[in-house]
Amino acid sequence: MSYFLNNWAKSGSGDRLPVAAKLGATGNLSHQLLERQVHVAPSKVRRAPVAPTLGATGLMDSVVLELCYDGWWETLENSRMEYVNGKNRAFLVGKNYLFDQLLARVYEVLQINPNDYSITMKTTLRSSNTLYRICAMPMDICDDEMVRVVLHMASDVANFECIPIFVTTSPRVPSEGIEPHVDTETSFRANMSGPDNDEEDVGATVFPITTSLEQRYSPYHNNVFRDNDDFHNETEGDNVCAEPSNTTRGGTRFNNDGDDGGAGPSNVPSFQHEDECEDNTPVNNRGNRPIPSMVRSRRRIDPLTSVAPTLPSNMVAPSFVSSCDSDDISVGKLFAEKNEFILQLRKVAFRDKFDFKIARSTTTRFEAHCCSESCKWRIRATRCSNEQNIPWVVKRIDNVHTCHNEVLVDGRHQVRSQVVGHIIAEKYIQDKRIYTPNDIRADMQQEYGVQLTYQQAYRAREVGLEIVRGNPAESYNLLPKYSHVLTTANEGTVTHLEQDGDGNFLYYFVALGSSIKGFMQYIRLVIAVDGTHLKGLYRGSMFVATCLDGNNQLYPLAIGIMDSENNDAWEWFMMKLHGVIGDRPELVIISDRCTAIRRAVLKVFHNATHGVCFYHVKGNIKSQFRMSKALWDQFEPAFINAAKAYGHEEFKRQLEGLWMIHSGAADYLENNVGTCNWARSQFEGRRYSILTTNIAESVNAFMREPRKFPVTHLVDHFRKTLQQWFYDRKIVAESMTTRLTTWADEIVTERRTIAERMIVRPVSPHRFQVIGGGLKEGLVDLQKRTCSCRVFQLDQLVCAHAIAACLTHRVDFINLCSDFYTTESLAMAYAQPVEPVGDVADWEIPDEIQEMHVYPPVEAPPPGRRKELRIPSAGEDVDRRTVRCGRCHELGHNRKRCKNPIASTRS
Repeated sequence: MSYFLNNWAKSGSGDRLPVAAKLGATGNLSHQLLERQVHVAPSKVRRAPVAPTLGATGLMDSVVLELCYDGWWETLENSRMEYVNGKNRAFLVGKNYLFDQLLARVYEVLQINPNDYSITMKTTLRSSNTLYRICAMPMDICDDEMVRVVLHMASDVANFECIPIFVTTSPRVPSEGIEPHVDTETSFRANMSGPDNDEEDVGATVFPITTSLEQRYSPYHNNVFRDNDDFHNETEGDNVCAEPSNTTRGGTRFNNDGDDGGAGPSNVPSFQHEDECEDNTPVNNRGNRPIPSMVRSRRRIDPLTSVAPTLPSNMVAPSFVSSCDSDDISVGKLFAEKNEFILQLRKVAFRDKFDFKIARSTTTRFEAHCCSESCKWRIRATRCSNEQNIPWVVKRIDNVHTCHNEVLVDGRHQVRSQVVGHIIAEKYIQDKRIYTPNDIRADMQQEYGVQLTYQQAYRAREVGLEIVRGNPAESYNLLPKYSHVLTTANEGTVTHLEQDGDGNFLYYFVALGSSIKGFMQYIRLVIAVDGTHLKGLYRGSMFVATCLDGNNQLYPLAIGIMDSENNDAWEWFMMKLHGVIGDRPELVIISDRCTAIRRAVLKVFHNATHGVCFYHVKGNIKSQFRMSKALWDQFEPAFINAAKAYGHEEFKRQLEGLWMIHSGAADYLENNVGTCNWARSQFEGRRYSILTTNIAESVNAFMREPRKFPVTHLVDHFRKTLQQWFYDRKIVAESMTTRLTTWADEIVTERRTIAERMIVRPVSPHRFQVIGGGLKEGLVDLQKRTCSCRVFQLDQLVCAHAIAACLTHRVDFINLCSDFYTTESLAMAYAQPVEPVGDVADWEIPDEIQEMHVYPPVEAPPPGRRKELRIPSAGEDVDRRTVRCGRCHELGHNRKRCKNPIASTRS
C-alpha cells in the first residue's frame, strides 16, 4: 500500500504539492495523483514524515487500530465523557510508528486534505467490564511517547482488544501553514461563538466533521479525493441518503442537488453550529422538555452528510436570500425563519398527500421523518447559531418513501388553516376579488382532493387575507410611516393622525396633493360628505368628501378613518378639511340630515353654505308619514319636481300641490326641514346639478370591499384608485376633440336642437326675448349670463334660450359656459399624477417617526361575525322577502296574523 503524503512539501510558495490520491471502488489507492497549487509561507512549512510502506512481509509487524471519526464528545450526567454519533473502521499501522507517521496514516485513511484541516486524536482505556466509548477522561495522542503506549496496548490484544483512535478535526485558517503536529483541540461551537464562548470543557463541545455546501470547506464529503460510492457502501443504514439524485414519490418534488450527490460544488455557502440550544441542551418538540444526554446520544444521525463545518474565522459568508420563492424544497435552500421552513414543508406535504412527524426541533436544528415507522423519508435543516438574521439551511433530504401505498396517509394532518391560507393567499392580491369560504372548499376539493369544513375554510381565508393585507393591529402602527412616505412621494399631500393619551388610535385624515390642486382651480366648489361603517376587525367609520369634475365624474377630495362616528369626529374631520381648502363664500357642502355634520359645518366653515340631500329628506317623509301606496305615488313625483325646480314660480306651484296631497308632510318640509336646505330654487348658494349625496355614496360603494381591509391597506387602496383614475382620465381628457367635456357637450347639443326652433326678439344689445320651442318664455342677458328660467346662472351652462339668442346674433355660446366644463380644465384637474409609495422594505423612515407607536382603538372588537351590510336609512326602499300566508295563501302576512275568513269545506 502506498501513501498519499509522499514528498510532503518543498520550501517556496511556487511548488506544486500532491495532496491526495483518489480512492478507487475497491478501496485501494489510485496511483493517479490530483495536484493543485498551494501557496505556503516558507517559514510555516514543515516536511511531513513519510510512513513506511506495509508490504506483504511487513504485516506481521503491524497492529490493527479502530479509527472512530465523524462524531464529537459529550459530557454525561456522571461527569464521564462519550464520543457520540461517530463512525468507525479498522486500519493497519506499523508497530514502530511515531506520532508524525500515525498522523499521516490517519490523514490518508480519512482522505482529508491536510492543507485545509488539522486533526486531533484521542484514545481511551477499556477493560472487560467497560465499554471503550465511555471512560473517565479521554487521553490526547500528541507525541511519540503516547503513540508508543497506544501501539503497545494494541499489540496486547488479549488484555486490551482493539484500541480506538477518536478523531476530531477543525478547519485551518487559509493563511496558516501546514503543520504536521497536532493542534490543540478546537471546538466548532467556539469557532462560531467567538469570544463569547466561555465553556470550560472544550472536549465536551467538539462538533463532528461535517459537510458544507461548498467543496473547499468539506474534509470528507463532496471531496474530489473521495469516491461517493465508498462512502455510501460503508455507511449503509446510518441515515445516509440512498439516492443523491432528484427523486419523487407521488409528485413530491425535492431536489438533492448540491449536497449528497457529489456532482459538484454548490453556489450556496453554509455554516456550522447547528445542533443545540444556547445552553447546549436540545429541546424536545413535545412540551419543550430537555432531552437527556444519554437519550440524545442514541439517535443515529449521520453528521458526515448533513452538518456543515465552521467557516474559517477570517472569511465572511455572503449575504443570504431571506425567503423561498419556490414551492419545492431542495438541499441548500435558505429560509429566514424555522417557521417559514416548516410551513413550506407542510405545503409540500399537503400538496403531495403525505404526513410527517417532527423528531427534533431546537433553536439550531430541525429534523422530521415520515409518519410511517417503516419509511425512511426524512429531512433535516440547520443553522449555525441562535443569532438573529442567521438563516436556516436545508442540509439533507432522504426523498425515498419506502412505505407502501396502502399504508401511506393522505396528508390530513397538514390540513391546517395556516397551510391552506398560504396556498390561497394569491387569490386576494386583487383587492376587488371576492373569494368566499365556499369557494375555498370547492377549490381544495377539486385541486387537492381535500374536504374542508366551513370553519376551516373561513379560518384559512382570514390567514390568506392577513398575508396579503397585513395584520389589523399592526396596520395602525404602520400609519405614521405610511403617511411620511405618502407625503414625500406626492407633493402637497396632507395627512393628520390623532391619538389619545395612551397612544391609541382616534382619527386619521388624508387628502392627496393631486386632488387638492385640481379642486382649488378646476372643480366646481360643491362637496358632498358622508360617513359609512368599516367592516374590519376594529370596526370604526370612514368619512369621505367628494366632488364632481367637469365631465360629471367622481373626484374624491379627502377621506378620514375614525374610531366611531360622533360629534367630535365630524368636527375634527371638518377642521382638517378646512385647513386644506380654506373657507370660501361660494363653497357648498351637502350632506344628509345628520345633526353632527350640520353642527360641524356651521362651526368650522363660516362662509360656506350647507345643503341637505333631498333623497334623504324624501326617506324621512316616507318613514314618518305612513302614506298609502296610492297617496305616495302622487306625493313622490311632486316632491322631486319641487326639489329640482329652477324657477321660483315653478317651485311654488309644486309646493302647493304637496299641500293638497298631504298637508302634514308639506308642513314638515316647509317649516321643519326648511325649503332653503333641499330645494334648488330656494338655496342660497349655487349647487349646480348636485342635489344629493349620491356622489359620496358612490365612493362608499366602490370602497365596499376595501372597507374590510386593515386601515393602512384601506388608505392605500384609496390612493391606488386615484392613481388609476388620474392616469386614465387625463388621457381621455386630452383625447377629447370638443371644447366642452363629453358630458357637457351632450347637454348643450340637446339644448341647441330645441333652440333652433325658438324665436328671438332683441330687447337691448345684450338682452333678448326668446319664445317657442315648447318651453316657457325666457329673457336672456348675455352680458350678465343670466336667463329668467334660471338654468343659465344656476348651472353655469348655457340654456336653450341663451343658445337661441347666440345663434341669432352669431355669438359663440361655448364661451359663455363656465370654465369648469371645458376639456382644458378637465385635463388640468388630472394633470398631477398620484405617485405610488413603493414596497415597505424600501421605505426610508426618520428615527422620530420610526419610534412612533400607534395602538388600535381602545374599544375591543365585539364577539361574533362582523356585519357587512349597512343599516338602511329611514324610509329607504329595501327589498324584503315576500311573506305568503299558509292559511289563506295570500301575500303580505303569515298564518299567525291572518284575519281572512276561510270558506267552509262542508257540503
